[in-house]
Formats: sequence, C-alpha cells, structure tokens
Amino acid sequence: MLASASFGTRSIDDIALAVAEKVLSTGPAAQLLEDASALSPMVKRVSTETAERGPQLSDIQVAQWDIWSGKVDDAHKVDRLLEQKRNCSKSSPHGSSVDPFASPEGNVSLVLVEEGESDHHSCTSEEERNRMQAGLELRTTTQQYTWMRWKEKPKSVLLVAKQGDMEVTRRLRDIASWIDSQGCFVILEPELWTEVQGKIEPEFSPPKRNSKEMPSNKWRWGDSQGLVPGFAERARTWTPGKDKLEECIDLVVCIGGDGTLCWASGLFSGAMPPVIAFAGGSLGFLTPFPISDWLKLLMPVLGSKCEVVPPLQVACRMRFQMRLTRYDEESRENLQPIPVQAMNEVLVHRGSSPHLVKLEVYVNDKHVTMVQGDGLIIATPTGSTAYSLAAGGSMMHPAVPGIILTPVCPHSLSFRPVVLPDSAVVKVQVPLSSRSQKVMVAVDGKDRIELKRGDFIEVEVSQYPIPTVCKSSVTADWFRSVNEALQWNLRLEQKKH
Repeated sequence: MLASASFGTRSIDDIALAVAEKVLSTGPAAQLLEDASALSPMVKRVSTETAERGPQLSDIQVAQWDIWSGKVDDAHKVDRLLEQKRNCSKSSPHGSSVDPFASPEGNVSLVLVEEGESDHHSCTSEEERNRMQAGLELRTTTQQYTWMRWKEKPKSVLLVAKQGDMEVTRRLRDIASWIDSQGCFVILEPELWTEVQGKIEPEFSPPKRNSKEMPSNKWRWGDSQGLVPGFAERARTWTPGKDKLEECIDLVVCIGGDGTLCWASGLFSGAMPPVIAFAGGSLGFLTPFPISDWLKLLMPVLGSKCEVVPPLQVACRMRFQMRLTRYDEESRENLQPIPVQAMNEVLVHRGSSPHLVKLEVYVNDKHVTMVQGDGLIIATPTGSTAYSLAAGGSMMHPAVPGIILTPVCPHSLSFRPVVLPDSAVVKVQVPLSSRSQKVMVAVDGKDRIELKRGDFIEVEVSQYPIPTVCKSSVTADWFRSVNEALQWNLRLEQKKH
C-alpha cells in the first residue's frame, strides 16, 4: 500500500506517503490515471496475451550514462574528454597520437564512454559496439572514487525483492507504485509479475511447519488495493532467453539482504546497470541504505520533476566468469564461457562424496599446488567477507583488484589462503588419479555444474563488474559493514591507569 499503517509518532516519509495516497485516490486523479490517452508515452499498457508471446522489453531504450574517476565536480571535464575522444577517433581509428583518456588537468580519468565507444580501439564489430552501450564494462576497478551520471532521466527500473517477508513486500508495493506514478517502466521478475497479474490466488497463511514446499505466491503480493490504478496492466517483465536485460534496464533496485543482491547479479550474464540496495535482510553487509529512506534517495533520480539527475558515487565490485572444459580420452571438448557471473565466489567442493577431494590448481597455466580437503574457494574482494572469511580467508577491500584462494578444511597444517592479482587465470582440475568420481562447482552458493575426472574449470575476472551505489563512499560503507555487521576488532578500551 502507498500509505503504511503506523502507531504513535509517524515519520516524515509515512506522512508524505499518506498525503500522496489521498491525492491519488481523488476522483480527478484516478480518472486521469485510468485514461490511457493521458498517460505518459513511456507508460503504455501491455496486454497479458501480448506479454506471453515473446520479447517484452524490446521497445525500451535505456538512458545513456557516463562514468568517471576523480571528484564529483569533474563532471564538466568528462564532457571535454568525450569530445576529445570523438575527434581522436575520427582522425585515427587506433588513437595513436592522442590519449583520449588523459585529462589536461591530470586529476580526472574517463573510464567509460557511451555512443558505441570504449577503451578498446581495436573494437570494430557492430555487435561489440552495441554491447558497449548497455550497462557497465570496465577493465579496472582500482579507482578510489568513481562517479556515474545519467545523461537523461532513467526510464526503466528493475525491482528485485526478498521473498516471503511481508515487510519487504509492503515496501516493494510502495516503491513499485511510486515509480509507476513517476512515468517510469516498472519491470518485475516473471514469477512476481505473475502474482501481480492475479494469476496466483492470494495465500496469506504461512506454510505448514513440516512442509518443504514454498507457497505458490512467494512474495505474498496480495490484491491491487492501495496501488496506483492500472498498475498491473503497466507492469512489465521479460522473457528469459529473448530479452537482453542489460539493453533494457536503467537501474536495479534491490530490497532485501546480501543474498538478494547476489540473485540480482545472477540475472545479468553480461553488463549490469547501477544497483541501489536497500537493507531488508538479516546481515545487510552489501545493502548500505535503510529501507525507510527509499523516497528520499529515489526522488532526485526518478522523480517526475527531475530534469538533471545528480552524479552518484558507485563501487565497481569485481565479478568472475568461468570456462568449462570436459575431458575425453580421445578428444577434449572445449566449451564457451558459462553465462554465469559470480559476485562472491566460485566453490569447488566434494559434494556428497565421503572422500577427500583432490584438485590440481594452476595459475596462468603454471601448476602451483594440489588441494586435498573438502574443497577450494576462489573469492572476489566482495566475497572475501562471505564463505571465504568463514573458511579462514583474509578480508579484502572491494576496490582492491585481487583474487583470493582459500582452502576448505585442507588436510594439511601449512595450506594458508593466498591473494593473486586480478590478471591471474585460475585453473582447477580434477586429476585422473582422484578417488572421487565427481566434484561439484557452486557459484555464489548454488551448485551449477559437475566435474568428473579430467574435467577442469578456468576462473578469471569478468569485464562486467557490479556498479553499486554508495551511501557515503566505498571505503566508509565497507568499514561500516565490517564494524557493525561483523563486529570487527570489538574490544573494551584499555584504561589510562
């Protein structure tokens, strides 16, 4: 509902939502929202029959945006760098005489350019240039301060929310209804979209204690009471395998915990748009924004009266991509990179096997060690505070370009975690002498593939990081999470005497 019920003293955002609900419930406002001809051209109705046929987001064009490192006031220098790069590209296809990324002032560096341009002068194919226009492609994540700015108001917002939490669902309804009222596309996950369309009967009773099945309506969306009239008809979703989300989504809004952000990351096998994560889970290590501040944060970005979107500071969180090679005595079957991006870690483990797992580990095609234990964790800096930390790995700042190798219960007294540069390619192979016939590979906690003797995977840094919007700065947000969520170095202070 737009207006949330509260007892005692009400906060400012609750009062604002209550006033907005009263305004939208008046006769003229309701009639205006119901009239299709009065709707913004960006918000058009899509029938259920049309939505189920094929691609559903092909008519949405994302807003272009720039990203730069330095200070927020360096935005005007970015415009000059863009023009300089265009002129350089026209004069020389390889940009040999002038470095378009070097600033005359020396304190700003352009790390992404739109309009089909990138930091790869050798990029010539049309498909490659089009891919550069969507989401974020970055070759390094070592910038101390990274800012992004939309060139126009974002048009489409993907909402990803935690399932089974009534408070999260209530806020999700508020946010979705408000974004829709601002003339933006609201894009929902296919299962949630089905609930919104009323194809699943409302089910508010909790599942039985001994039941292992989730209720059919996972979000408990309910009916349309309290929503902007016509919201269900305007809500959009996508067809897996047919719609390219990175080309249709301007902004991702996550409501939940760290697992929700991991899930949102898994929806994008390529470039990913900026993400704003609101805390609605239990730990909230990667969700810096309180869910009660959603209106204050989204109003300057998505508000109907917003003409110039302010720059936002983002943390470019590293992700992994994986390549699988199957072994055959007669031939080797080389497969393409698996279309899964790992935000936290890639885990190679023994699964249900009672035996120790034996793994050969190579770094840049050089054999470095053999793992004998329960498994091996290959973690990103973001994942250094997840499973890797629980297994004894070091914590790493998200801006440090490194890869962490952490053994899981190694049968050795001397196997310590190591940190590799982001240029390393880690190869993990199940040797032919392994006692275990199969080994499992999990990505961000979910088993993805099964390895047999001779099979191996190669893990390397993906060129598509996750640009998460910072609350203060990437360093301040990280230390706040380390101190508050993990209680890092918590000790009573020693007295003077």
